[in-house]
Amino acid sequence: MGTTVIQHEGFTHSYEQIGVGIVEEQLKEHAIPMEIKFDEVPELIGDRLTAKVDAVADELARRTSEDAYKKLDESMGKVGNSINAGGKPFSQKIYLEMLEKMEMEFEDTGEPAFKLVMHPDMAEVVRKRMEEWQNDNDFQLKYGELIRLKREAWFDRESNRKLVD
Repeated sequence: MGTTVIQHEGFTHSYEQIGVGIVEEQLKEHAIPMEIKFDEVPELIGDRLTAKVDAVADELARRTSEDAYKKLDESMGKVGNSINAGGKPFSQKIYLEMLEKMEMEFEDTGEPAFKLVMHPDMAEVVRKRMEEWQNDNDFQLKYGELIRLKREAWFDRESNRKLVD
């Protein structure tokens, strides 16, 4: 889903963010304390040890994910392609506005190649709405027109890109 960035030694790294330029950042440390009391040691084997280590790993994963979503929000805000629905329910209008802000690429089949990243609860709402919208001819026309325009923009970008320096 993203580009690989090689991180060399050090605490600072930089990368190019399209629409923003070179971004330089400090690495963020995640430290999860794990306390083992002396009286726990004789019994801390097998499933008990696994459960204790798993609890620390789960907390580390939660914090890392939380930071990743904050970074996504910040990055999208910088380039202006985020949507704030203002508490309104997910709708066709919001979905089309969201797609309109995206720069899309397309598969060899001509189908759009993009992924949406969202909270699992929101993903379930979106999935259900998308199923409903499959039979909405007005929505399908608007969606088809938007995808056609995005495909043309992609063809333009592809035909104008520089293959070698």
